[in-house]
Amino acid sequence: MEIFFFIGIIICSFLASLIFTKNKNNKSDIVFGIWQIVLVVHFSLLYIRHSGLIEDFPHFLGLDTPFVLIHMPFIYFYTECIVYEKIRKKYLTLSLLPFIGMIFILSLKFFILSGNEKLMIYKSQLSGEKLYSITDIILFIQCFLYLPICYKLVKIHSNNIESKFSNIDRISLKWLETIILGATIVFGLIFLFYLFYFFSKDLNYETIGKISVVGICVFQAVLGYYGIRRTSLFHNSNDFVLDVKTKYKKTGLSKSMAEKYYNDLCIYMEKEKPFLDSELTLTDLSKQIDVKPNQLSQVINQFSDKNFYSYVNGYRINTVAKMLKDKSKDHISILGLAYDAGFKSKSVFNSLFKSIYGITPSQYKKRINN
Repeated sequence: MEIFFFIGIIICSFLASLIFTKNKNNKSDIVFGIWQIVLVVHFSLLYIRHSGLIEDFPHFLGLDTPFVLIHMPFIYFYTECIVYEKIRKKYLTLSLLPFIGMIFILSLKFFILSGNEKLMIYKSQLSGEKLYSITDIILFIQCFLYLPICYKLVKIHSNNIESKFSNIDRISLKWLETIILGATIVFGLIFLFYLFYFFSKDLNYETIGKISVVGICVFQAVLGYYGIRRTSLFHNSNDFVLDVKTKYKKTGLSKSMAEKYYNDLCIYMEKEKPFLDSELTLTDLSKQIDVKPNQLSQVINQFSDKNFYSYVNGYRINTVAKMLKDKSKDHISILGLAYDAGFKSKSVFNSLFKSIYGITPSQYKKRINN
């Protein structure tokens, strides 16, 4: 089992070194880097406990136990820093309470014991007796609490950026959404293994520990890979500071004025084609037509029943469809036409095209030619 902890130490040390040797670190990078250092300490303590070293250093027993309760809060802190670019203080202390509380309890009940007494308790855990750990119970409660919250934060972020940006591939958190779903599956399976362990004689506690550590190592490797390679959300630009707490607010526009703004917008979109700019944002477009961003967002939602992202990309898709019918553009690839229309991602273009026309761009072109 020691090899799994050793692998975990290597992975987390490598990720921490990558984070802290970057030229510029945002807050989410710092949180992730600190988390990797915490994991290195945790895995090191687990390595000592599960190796022969614990016989010589019994006072290390129990030191790893509180660390079990710090990882879910770190996943939450990391998500908050990506979405809010900060950790909200009122949740910081609350999230750390189980970790701090476990240290306090162990200080009163376990850390004051002699080395031999600690070893006796530890060996009794490996004697085949069922071990019902309050730490594990708290961990699973954290999983059921934090993972849905993190997923909800990511979904709120996705809705927010779609109301402000026409190209979201660079700032999308689909990767984090997928990882959180993956973590839910991993910890859900570990929970099922624990249930099986409680009611069966076919699993022992050490096997459960191996499964847990392997799951955590895989999760860390995947999260580190995507987290490090993704571009920062904020880029020192106010456009990227996302207020996910702000709900859609009415702007006080009368119906007639809102209709006028929307008609002016449609005329402008058809005539000037601002959507050809792949970096077009709600703020950019509002300046071009001299309408406040919140008013522009309102009229788009109210009259097109779409958010800004869907509205602008609808024009891009229709532009590509028109160009596909233009024989003078047969020498340009479909992807080339997509880029000319303002798209920056092949997968996004294909997905949106099929959602509007019901077929792929290639199928659409073949249908036209036939």
